[in-house]
Amino acid sequence: MRHIKDRDEASEFINNYKLNKELIDDLRISEADLSFLDLSEIIANRLYANEINFRATSFVEVSFRDCEFISTDFDSCNLEYADIADCVLSKANFFKAQMKNTEIKISTCTDTCFDYTDFTNGSLYGSALQKATFRFSNMTGINGEVSIFDECDLCGANLTNGNFKEADFIGANLSDVIALNAIFISSNFNGADLRNGDFSGADFTGANLQNVIWKGAKVEGCKFDEEIREQVERLI
Repeated sequence: MRHIKDRDEASEFINNYKLNKELIDDLRISEADLSFLDLSEIIANRLYANEINFRATSFVEVSFRDCEFISTDFDSCNLEYADIADCVLSKANFFKAQMKNTEIKISTCTDTCFDYTDFTNGSLYGSALQKATFRFSNMTGINGEVSIFDECDLCGANLTNGNFKEADFIGANLSDVIALNAIFISSNFNGADLRNGDFSGADFTGANLQNVIWKGAKVEGCKFDEEIREQVERLI
């Protein structure tokens, strides 16, 4: 494993691989400040960049596999069309990041901040996101199928046309969300807070809605199991 601690050395090393379109494999970066760089289109497996400052760096169309970015700062980064899978991003910061069409699949993102991100048409498929925050994020058209959002804070997020089939939202905060026509088929909302959310046209067929707080929520045109609909309407 190569270990780099210097900003200039890290930038030169990564850009050489980028220019040659080569795979970066088994690289550890520590201590270096890598903010405000252009690292677009790099391909990396087993890149370990924990606690690194990447603030405002461009990661457009990157590919990351089996990488670690624990407590890493991606504040205001551009990750559009990034392809990330089987990575650990726990406690990372993606505040106000541009993440249109970004895919974070089968990854661990516990306690991660996605507040105010633009995650339009992205994917969180199969990822573990316990206690992550998505406050006021644009998640329109996102694929969150079979993902775990337990105890997440999604207050004010836009989930319109999102696919959350078989996802878990146990104890999550979805107050004030906009979730028009979202798919929540067979999802688990036990103990979730959906107050004042707009779920018009959403599909809750087969969902676990025990102990959900519905006060002030809009459910016009929603699909529920027949035995559930009347209970929900009484709680609004």
